[in-house]
Amino acid sequence: MVDYAVADNYRTYCGLSAADTVPANLTQLLRAASLAVREYTGTLFYQTDSDGIPVDAILSAAFRDATCAQAQAMDALGIDPAMGGAIQPNTAASKSISGASVSYTTSEQQTAAQLREQVANGLAPIAIRILRASGAMLLTQPWEVG
Repeated sequence: MVDYAVADNYRTYCGLSAADTVPANLTQLLRAASLAVREYTGTLFYQTDSDGIPVDAILSAAFRDATCAQAQAMDALGIDPAMGGAIQPNTAASKSISGASVSYTTSEQQTAAQLREQVANGLAPIAIRILRASGAMLLTQPWEVG
C-alpha cells in the first residue's frame, strides 16, 4: 500500500509545530486516508515513482494534502480506522418517563452522522476539493498512443 503522507506532512498541513501533539493513532489515520485517496483516484492515469507516488509535483502535492485533510477530518470527527468506520449510535434528544416517549436525532444530528459516514467510507469534502483543484480529476481520459 502507498502512503501519500507522513507525520511531518500532517504537521505542516495542519500548521502544527514539533511541540504540538498529534493524534496517537496518526499512522493509522494517514494509512486509512491514503487508502481513501487511492480508492477515489483509482481510475486516474498518471506516472508514479517506484513507491507509487505520482511523479508530477502538483499531483503528488494534491495526493499528500488530500491525505492530510482526510486524516484531519477523521480525527476531528472521532473516526478510528481500527474500529471499523463510523458507528453512530442513536442519541436520545429528549425523554419522557411518565409518557414513555423517546425522541431521537434532530436534523442537525442526522447531518453530522451523514458527514461522519461520508468521511469514514469515502473522502471528506475538503479532500475532494483539493484533488479537483489540482486538476487530478481531469486525468480520467485514457492516453492516446500514436
